Amino acid sequence: MRAASFRQHLASLSCSLAVAMTGIAFVWFAPLMLTLVSENSPIPMTTTQSSWLVSSIEFGELIAVLPSGILADIYGRKSLILATGPICAATFILKVFVRSLTVMYVLRFLQGVCLGVAYAICPIYIAEIAEPRLRGGVSSHFQTLWYGGALFAYCVGPYVSYESYAWICLVVPLLFTATFVLMPESPYYLLMKGRKDEARKALVWLRAGKGINQEFKAMEDTIEREYLCKGSWRELFSTKKDRKAFIIVQVCCITKYMNGMSALVTYLSQTFGESSSQYLDHNELTIVVGVLLTVVTLSSSIMSDKIGRRPMLMFSSLGCSIFLLVIGGYYFLEFETSYDVRGYVWVLYVSMVGYIIVANVGLGPLMQTIQAEFFSSRTRGIGGGLTLIVGSLGAFWCIKQYQLVQDTVGVFLNYWIYGCVCLVGAISIYFYLPETAGRSLGEIQKDMSKHEEYACKHPIFTEFREPRNESQASQGRIELVPLLTRE
Repeated sequence: MRAASFRQHLASLSCSLAVAMTGIAFVWFAPLMLTLVSENSPIPMTTTQSSWLVSSIEFGELIAVLPSGILADIYGRKSLILATGPICAATFILKVFVRSLTVMYVLRFLQGVCLGVAYAICPIYIAEIAEPRLRGGVSSHFQTLWYGGALFAYCVGPYVSYESYAWICLVVPLLFTATFVLMPESPYYLLMKGRKDEARKALVWLRAGKGINQEFKAMEDTIEREYLCKGSWRELFSTKKDRKAFIIVQVCCITKYMNGMSALVTYLSQTFGESSSQYLDHNELTIVVGVLLTVVTLSSSIMSDKIGRRPMLMFSSLGCSIFLLVIGGYYFLEFETSYDVRGYVWVLYVSMVGYIIVANVGLGPLMQTIQAEFFSSRTRGIGGGLTLIVGSLGAFWCIKQYQLVQDTVGVFLNYWIYGCVCLVGAISIYFYLPETAGRSLGEIQKDMSKHEEYACKHPIFTEFREPRNESQASQGRIELVPLLTRE
């Protein structure tokens, strides 16, 4: 049991190094933000140009997400994720030798492509290799290493030269490539391609050789049921169950990506640099926040399978709303009024820490888990791609409008907007999100599809039906209804 858990955690951690790599790329300019808009900037730019530069990574992500979902079903989860390593490594190398703002946009676009692939496919790979009892824990590696990558950039960027910073960041994509190439492909994908012997070998390795016959048979049944039909975007809306799953995932996605965390990690140094502080300078405060993000997200892996997804997401969304409204109130008093808030700076710190904690015990690490659990095998790639488009647009909006709102109205309004988004998300999660902790992917889909029929575009059969009686159910039979005899 311990060996099986270790191997699943190892594979998940190795895969999640791709997320750490893209996390570094995402916040790479954050420690340099004040320098980039100063007279001594290595790449001279205005505040408007800097906001476009940091947010331009989302364009690459938007372009990549849908093709990556389709390509993952053709070439495999592992192959596509692995390809991001050399691409991201090349962008860090080019940053050393090129100082053109135009080229920086291109490099950010390529990093966005890697980000899109990692965010769309890594959760699928992790969910498909993990046992139900471990899925919440291993899935949390995704968000933990995202913030671990951001923390790496925060700790290195302010204290080394521009060139050294790029060379040091190159270590992570190289480490990811060297380790993930040794990991197995998803057994679900191999079964989907009819490669049963390879799928069995992959599952034997992941379960450390323990009895896998029952689990392997359940996987085969799931694939037989779902992959006779080629997934398409229409399958996301073909039944009430599919529509419900899509809406649930999008609510969680919008709440996560528009709760302000992406803007916070991008503009952290700049925000702290402009705010009064009696204790630490802005770089040290940024590192403290990065440590909190990483540690809290790591701790959530222990709780998600024990407490459950639903209560953690509700608590996270509502808590974010409260703390964000308080942070906005503090910045309003500091920058928009003559009221002296220096004696109450602890309120800002406590609220920021509280926001970081509650955001990353639920919304941060569990969004990808919910996405992988609620989409069926036939729509997991396409559904993940569409979800990431929604997330990318939300993150782009958060990052791009942050500087605009700060310059035109005030930084306080950003946090009030994010707080309102989280409040709406908490209410929606309360009414619509069912619990999935401890259930296999097949069980979740069965629970979602009770009393429903599976729509299918098979040339002979139009739909699947659930077993009509106990005899069929005990045999694991699925009825295929021919087109001409369909009721």
